[in-house]
Amino acid sequence: MEKMKDVPVPEGEEPKSTIEIVEEVLLKSVKQSTFLTNVGLQSSRNNSRKATAEVAAHVRDLEQKLERSELQDEVVQEELAAIKMKVEESEAARDKELELLRKKSQEQEEKLAHLMALFGATVV
Repeated sequence: MEKMKDVPVPEGEEPKSTIEIVEEVLLKSVKQSTFLTNVGLQSSRNNSRKATAEVAAHVRDLEQKLERSELQDEVVQEELAAIKMKVEESEAARDKELELLRKKSQEQEEKLAHLMALFGATVV
């Protein structure tokens, strides 16, 4: 099996999956009993190969769906991180603006108190 896995892949073709390699090895090395086939309880080898090919195709399809799902998950995670960063920046800007408003309010109160003290002193 290791030798089959290390065989160079022709350009433009995908390398064989582990499942395909195991399938090939099993088909070559395992002798099938003809008893069940002769009594009609087991399909012929051709049908078995066809079923195996269908299963392998289904597995490849599922692997591709999983890969797409993982990529979508990565994209969503990146978008979520970007949104969190924007929220943090927005909160920081809001906190800074609130602090500035508090300072201005404090200054206004001090000026008002000073003016009241001046008028209170001159009126009396």
